[in-house]
Amino acid sequence: MILLNSDLPKGVCYVETKNLDGETNLKFKQADKNFVKMAETEHDVLTNFNNSEIDCKPPNEFLYEFDGNI
Repeated sequence: MILLNSDLPKGVCYVETKNLDGETNLKFKQADKNFVKMAETEHDVLTNFNNSEIDCKPPNEFLYEFDGNI
């Protein structure tokens, strides 16, 4: 999952990962501040990310790190 923005301030969200790591607490995640500015509205997302490509590693066992480019 790549977080571009959320309804909460500063692109913050909470993700439940209990099926992945067994922990029942919600994980705090925050979108990159540059993405938040580019994804303030649905129109912004469609305009700014329409022809985007995501280059990243395939799914793996590392839950707490992500290495990729958009």
